[in-house]
Amino acid sequence: MKLSAIFYCLLLSLVTGSCSLYIDTVTKEKKIPIMQGDFTFYPDSNILIYKSNVGLRRDNEISNPRSFYVKLPKRLKWYEISNSSFFEFYYDKGQVIAINIDLSSAISNQDTAYVPNQSELDKFIMADPSSKGKYDIKEIELKADRKQLIIKKDAATILLYNVMPDNYDLFIDQVNSFKFL
Repeated sequence: MKLSAIFYCLLLSLVTGSCSLYIDTVTKEKKIPIMQGDFTFYPDSNILIYKSNVGLRRDNEISNPRSFYVKLPKRLKWYEISNSSFFEFYYDKGQVIAINIDLSSAISNQDTAYVPNQSELDKFIMADPSSKGKYDIKEIELKADRKQLIIKKDAATILLYNVMPDNYDLFIDQVNSFKFL
């Protein structure tokens, strides 16, 4: 009897401990204020609304950040925001969604999506200005059985990196919600 109680407690701690591996595990809506905007976790998805009115100075030029909305998949392990222009979302098994906002672009670009070549992947990844912590897209090995996609929406370039084939359609559907506000 004692052994079964101990086994039950051990099993319960493993189950509850594994749920905490994701920062977006919720049973109802949970809104988290971030630097500029809100990250809202829902039981079935995540919504990032990024709003900033703080100009970024580069020499004598001031760039104004762009506000946007994006829906993101569940099972988020970590996220990072750098310079109001680079946003990374890390998922299990080395899957990443990265968004790069071109703050200098005054021209509206046509929306497109394509599978990037290795050179384009390297260029996008090397542009990552974020500080290196536990998660770093530069350290994630590109796996041959995974999918990559670049989606361009106006001044935003969105990279789906190392996405497992089973998650590919979901990731595309979610990030296609991206829009500037």
